[in-house]
Amino acid sequence: MMKIEIENRTGKIKLNSGVNKESADKLIDDLDRMYGQTAVTAQMCIGDVVCSADNALESVDVEINSPGGSVFEGQRIFNSLREMSARGVNVTTTVNGLAASMGSVILMAGDTRRMTAGSRIMIHEASTIAAGDARSLRKQSDLLEGISAEIAGIYAGRTGGDEKEIRKMMYAETWMTAEEAKANGFVDLVIRDGKEEEEFDKPTNGMTGILAKLFPGNDEAAKIEAAILENDTLRAELEKATQKVDELTGLVEVNAQLQNDLAAAQSTVAQLSAQTESDSETIKELEQATEVSEEKVSAKASELLASTGHPSPVALAADSNEAPPSHLAVMAKLSPTDAAEYFAAHKAEILSDNNRYKI
Repeated sequence: MMKIEIENRTGKIKLNSGVNKESADKLIDDLDRMYGQTAVTAQMCIGDVVCSADNALESVDVEINSPGGSVFEGQRIFNSLREMSARGVNVTTTVNGLAASMGSVILMAGDTRRMTAGSRIMIHEASTIAAGDARSLRKQSDLLEGISAEIAGIYAGRTGGDEKEIRKMMYAETWMTAEEAKANGFVDLVIRDGKEEEEFDKPTNGMTGILAKLFPGNDEAAKIEAAILENDTLRAELEKATQKVDELTGLVEVNAQLQNDLAAAQSTVAQLSAQTESDSETIKELEQATEVSEEKVSAKASELLASTGHPSPVALAADSNEAPPSHLAVMAKLSPTDAAEYFAAHKAEILSDNNRYKI
């Protein structure tokens, strides 16, 4: 059974039956009479609304209470509603009782999808009754697989869900409450006690709705209420903006602290670099002082040897394994007087080495 109502330029259709050829034909015909070319050509009047291009219905609300039925007839209804949406008619689908099987697919046609608390949605794999040989049964199986995949694609496209996950839900024959359906993206709004759930959370200053009751049909009252709602909206947006500013202020403070820490770290690095350069200079000075000290020690040793009548020490060869020069070789380089003194000083050593020196 279907019922058509007109209210505030909105056509309301109730689908309270299974999805079959008769119900699909009736619903599509009613849509055409209200929104299609038939209505425009005939300028058909429905209530006080003339179905013409200049005075067409602006939206349609399809109330669904259906156990489902034919896949192909349900697809016809779905496509007709989506076509209306593409033409600029706002389509709202509302589950009031049950939207099972193809009923849930028709629900997906809504630009806005609603569901009353206590209602149920059921999704499952496509099924059929088949008989025949193995080839015909395989053909039916392939057909059902393709249909189920297409339906999963519709669910995923309209809900924003993952097609593979939705297919798992179909395999399991999933039943959803209004809250579960909303959580899974199958509906946008839950209706409870005749009100959409957003109305329960909407802040009010006590004035919204009172003027409309006191002055029904008064345009000025409607404008005042619209201004009040706009003010509430602006206040909420201001609160969000203020919160955002607070967050940004906190980030600025953190950034300032990080800048201070960075400056302190850079100062420490500069001090360490300066200290390193100073230490390098000190090391060079110590090395130079050591060289000077070695020269002074050598000079002082030569001076002491000379004061005792000994010649300056003879430097060893660069190769530490090379034998020191013989006494005779040393004496050969000295003057006769110095050679006599050298011999006197080393006489015992020279005379004891008979195998090496021949005197």
